[in-house]
Amino acid sequence: MTDGNERRDDEDDTGAATTMPGRPASPSPADAPHAPHRVTIRDVAALAGVSPSTVSRAFALPDRVSTATVKRILDAAERLGYHDDRVESRPAGKPTKLVGIIVPDIANQFFSTIMRGVQRELQGDGISLMVAESREDARAEREAFDRLAPYADGMVLAGSRMPDATIRKCAQTRPLVVVNREVRGVPSVVVDVRSGIDQALQCLTDHGHRRVTYLDGPAASWSAGVRWKTLKAACERHGVTVRRLWPNPPTFDGGAAAAERYVASPTDAVVAHNDLMAAGFMAAMRARGVRCPDDYSLLGFDDGVVARICDPAIASINLSVPKLGAYAARILLRRLAGEPVPGRITVPSSLTERASIADAR
Repeated sequence: MTDGNERRDDEDDTGAATTMPGRPASPSPADAPHAPHRVTIRDVAALAGVSPSTVSRAFALPDRVSTATVKRILDAAERLGYHDDRVESRPAGKPTKLVGIIVPDIANQFFSTIMRGVQRELQGDGISLMVAESREDARAEREAFDRLAPYADGMVLAGSRMPDATIRKCAQTRPLVVVNREVRGVPSVVVDVRSGIDQALQCLTDHGHRRVTYLDGPAASWSAGVRWKTLKAACERHGVTVRRLWPNPPTFDGGAAAAERYVASPTDAVVAHNDLMAAGFMAAMRARGVRCPDDYSLLGFDDGVVARICDPAIASINLSVPKLGAYAARILLRRLAGEPVPGRITVPSSLTERASIADAR
């Protein structure tokens, strides 16, 4: 399962990272995302098959509308990204010098590094950063957006778990950039994981590995869907059999819990959705007397400090994470200045080999 908006393998990248060593170069007008359609009560009414006044009552006085009709209206609103609580508007020409960012997990180094990258870019323009955590919950993310947006000149959504339609609705209220996620019509910064994954599969096959287990991440993660699709295609090219254990929380405990399912049918190599999961998996397997890399090889994503401090150190796919936050902030600054921005910017990935990969036994 994916978020339904994965980049196709044959889709060209626009605005490659190499075009943005400092402030981004001005793209052609064709690169600028089109303004999303503003969803109204009439749109919801048409989809739900009721009158606009019934939609209004369903939100304001739901006890005066049948339960079945309210459910149909709410489902239609969610599908279209309509929200009855409008973000407070602010008089033009009065910037707050504040930007908001919402992340699924503040404790995850991947997201804390993105936040740091955004903050460092904004500081140069005298802008401060407000931070909220959704705890992997789309509804909490939307509520956080509604709380922050009235005070913010612009917003950044990192690893958003909200549906595409909801994100487009948010983009109607404030200048918005999404990171590690693609939504048509909204500027985004994403990782091209193809090169890193292909290097990883080449490394594993060079060490004789032909069977891989993939410990996938959360069901609502767009990047998890992209990684699985790309890994599966790479395994087919390299003649490797892969099975997917999914979904899992993208945490240390999530990796440890995945070990329970892995031991029922072990493979000689394991790839985890991120380094935190890889570390948790390694710890759980060691508790069972199964050691890396003597009994299996292990590889993660992110290439952060977690991978380096483990014993053995974990091989990991570097995702150029500091650039994700920096480029997102630069795009947002250009949007706030009224300048055109690229629809999507990609950053590269590459494999960092470490001691967790050894010859297949």
